[in-house]
Amino acid sequence: MRATAVVLGFCLQVLAGPAGAQPIADARTAPLGSQVTVSGRVTSGPSLGSIRYLQDAGAGIAAYPGSGSVPGFSPQPGDDITITGTLTSFNGLLEITPITAHTVNSNGNAIPAAVAVAANGLVESVESQLVRMEGVYFSGSGTFSPGNWIVQDGTGNATVYLRNGHPLVGTPVPSGPVDITGLVSQYDTDAPYTSGYQLLPRGTTDITPHTGILIVPPVVWANPGTSSFNLMWGTNLPGSTEAYYGTTPALGMYATAGTATTSHILPFSGLQPATFYYVQPFSVADGDTAFAELAIHSTVSTSSQSIQVYFTKDVDTNMGNGTDALGLFQATDDTIKAYIDRAQSTLDIAIYNTNSTVVVAAVNAARDRGVQVRWIAEGNTANTALNDLDPAIPVLFRTNSEGSGMHNKFMVIDAEDDQRAVVMSGSCNWTTQSFFDDYNNLVFIQDQALARCYRMEFEEMWGGTGAQPVPANSRFGAEKTDNTPHLFFIGGSFVESFFSPTDGMQERTIQLLDHAQHSVLLALYVFTDNDLGDAVLNAHERPFMLVQGDVEDIGSTGSEFDYLTGQGIELYSHYNEPGLLHHKYAILDEAAGTDPLVITGSHNWTASASSVNDENTLIIHSAEVANQFYQEWAARHQAVLAVEESGGHPAPEAWPVPADQVLHVCPAGSGTARIMLRDAAGRAVFRQRAQGIQDIPVSQLPAGLYLLEVEQAGSRARRMVSVCH
Repeated sequence: MRATAVVLGFCLQVLAGPAGAQPIADARTAPLGSQVTVSGRVTSGPSLGSIRYLQDAGAGIAAYPGSGSVPGFSPQPGDDITITGTLTSFNGLLEITPITAHTVNSNGNAIPAAVAVAANGLVESVESQLVRMEGVYFSGSGTFSPGNWIVQDGTGNATVYLRNGHPLVGTPVPSGPVDITGLVSQYDTDAPYTSGYQLLPRGTTDITPHTGILIVPPVVWANPGTSSFNLMWGTNLPGSTEAYYGTTPALGMYATAGTATTSHILPFSGLQPATFYYVQPFSVADGDTAFAELAIHSTVSTSSQSIQVYFTKDVDTNMGNGTDALGLFQATDDTIKAYIDRAQSTLDIAIYNTNSTVVVAAVNAARDRGVQVRWIAEGNTANTALNDLDPAIPVLFRTNSEGSGMHNKFMVIDAEDDQRAVVMSGSCNWTTQSFFDDYNNLVFIQDQALARCYRMEFEEMWGGTGAQPVPANSRFGAEKTDNTPHLFFIGGSFVESFFSPTDGMQERTIQLLDHAQHSVLLALYVFTDNDLGDAVLNAHERPFMLVQGDVEDIGSTGSEFDYLTGQGIELYSHYNEPGLLHHKYAILDEAAGTDPLVITGSHNWTASASSVNDENTLIIHSAEVANQFYQEWAARHQAVLAVEESGGHPAPEAWPVPADQVLHVCPAGSGTARIMLRDAAGRAVFRQRAQGIQDIPVSQLPAGLYLLEVEQAGSRARRMVSVCH
């Protein structure tokens, strides 16, 4: 929460305050609970409530006349004031409350000039200061209501918050680019309070139309090939279509296309396969230039581009639509060993924990046949099998972790060989428990472009490109940068790659959840991220959405489980099942005609995964892969629901499963039962009151997974059943 303040672009007069007043920047570094005295100029009035924001030449801070404060604190914008009070934190916002003394030193002074920031520039270093975002667009429309409003520019998104009674409430939401001035606030309910930054405009004059040319986000990567791709973007005014680009951030090459337009398409050709290009698009109109953010894009590889998914335990292939999912059971370590045995040149490993002597022996054998091996591990886990690693193999441990630390689970094989380059990702640690007891997934992708991407991430942590690590240059956690491509075209499908905590994985997950149109199916080890919880709830509240899932650790501090189930979301505990549900995956819109996809990798749905840990995530936009994960999800979910009891009433018997023509149901108890069958969208396709065995005709139902509910004697039991024709 603490950060060094930026130098503001204005100069305050010397404030006459009581002895002992300190610069605001110094006060912000004091321990919480300290008594501080600061002087500054007030930048907000009653439109934001009773709170006031003030700043001096170095920093800003909030002052709130809460319980225990002396009365009469209501300074106006432009007042120079001195206040004394207690330094506190309210959901991440550093503020002085209660206020024990305050003095207005002068009135009617000029408001400090706002510091220009991009949409992604609302950070701790400018908290409580007056800033200005230029040329941003509101993602909503209509009229302003109280709450959060999202704006965006070429750098990303930002949240604009309007309280009840704000002057902007009820006014039209601008449809074009605007400049917004406001105070930077924060509302984050999760430690370590690294997110939740908001911009608070003070009145209607804080939002003004932007008159120059602007690029309308996003810039879209399209029509990818092995030697070409297109970039597309829009502008608010007709302008040119241009870009600087190159294979390094120095760029060095130039491309242009077409005449002045607001819809820009810029083709790039003559490129190399599986190669990363840094591109900065721009458009010019009437001498005014709008630059998009510098981004990195990849061409398509000439690899086989195969995507192979494995699961450590059983799957339900009755839910398959063409490609059966594969459960490895006792062969998980042998499968990983088989991939390692294929390595001919390089092997880069970033694994949180390892105690498997089988895979370590395979790595030693790779070293013996001349493969360059590099290994990164977390320093605060046992990693017992590394004691058997060839001493000639260098290992770099992350030792500065606050959360899980170096929590990655990936491997890169032969990144410079287009036909042998392989990336392993997924949720599986290299431990006997992960291999044989717990439920995990592994994804192997033969694609040189993705392998080079993962190698870039590895070498940022490694500290260089050589065979030995360079600890002085090594970067972990928040010290890393967002320096890899995020979108690839592999095997006819788009695949996204993100590395936490720097790449905005939480924001991307929320965006995908917000865009889901049919279903959200979850299999999570732990779920404590409030923002992701809100996005799941928002999905649940949309019409015709199916939101279900299973969670292992439902009792961890800050768990979203009880809150979401209390809102009617069908999440179930896996805690009483044998083996840990160690997955971290979500399946969106499986079997839908929109964009079926899977989010998987090492990233737990926690705040520390988003802000502290080193994590890797793949988003695979593939109906085939989504269905393979669905086959595993169905097996897990059926097992959970098979033992689900309500009021001591066991689950009903049902046979045959899968059913083709008729499903026979026998309630566990005696007496009249209410029997209901629901489809994947939650719609009831069969209802009947019956005693004893009830036959449900299913020949006309689509193949798939159904939820059987039996209510009897005031209790309800559930189980999953499948229909397969």
